[in-house]
Amino acid sequence: MAKPVAMKIALIPAVLFTAIAPPALAEVKTVTDTGFNIVHIAEVSAEPDVIWKRLIAPKNYWSKAHSWSGSSEGFYIDAQANGCFCEMFQEKGADGKTKTTGSVEHMRVIFAQPGRVLRMQGALGPLQSEAVLGTLTVAIEPLKGGSGSRLSFSYVVGGYMRYKTSEIAPAVDKVLGEQLKSLISPFTAKMDDEPKVDGFSLDVEKLEPTPADQAGSEPSAPESSSQPER
Repeated sequence: MAKPVAMKIALIPAVLFTAIAPPALAEVKTVTDTGFNIVHIAEVSAEPDVIWKRLIAPKNYWSKAHSWSGSSEGFYIDAQANGCFCEMFQEKGADGKTKTTGSVEHMRVIFAQPGRVLRMQGALGPLQSEAVLGTLTVAIEPLKGGSGSRLSFSYVVGGYMRYKTSEIAPAVDKVLGEQLKSLISPFTAKMDDEPKVDGFSLDVEKLEPTPADQAGSEPSAPESSSQPER
């Protein structure tokens, strides 16, 4: 059995991501002695439902460099409350069949509204061994005129950790920026100017109802991506 590959996070300033990414905002918003908040926002020429389908299939965009197994093939998100953003360790046996040899939970889903919001809790990467809680909110909203979408990653981490927050925050910021960049890579960047945090109506503190919600329409069944064979 192959040993899991330790997830690596390089301490490289977030400015490197912003220099090469499509128009986006990348910011370590807050850093204290016990935690930090990271925000990434991008605008792309894709509808929310299209982005959502790619979002809940992390094996298609999450980097294997930030896996525990050395492969992204075992990644999946069960996009409903208490669902798992998990990674299966998979190997091919002598018979050529794929078998699962272990697993790891990256995050746990606590809020899922298809095409709008995915909120998960978990300490990513090396933070997993620390006494911290991390909450990642992915918010999506259509741009006015139906010409694309705005989406954001907001990751809030707090608790006791053996890392210096001033060093680990830029590192985590870079890694999340890479995953966002890969997520939106099939879609054309929408604007030449970077989007702003202010005025984002699907921000983490306030979720505005859509006209369909206000009309009392029946909620759709939760979506989940196909899970790897176990």
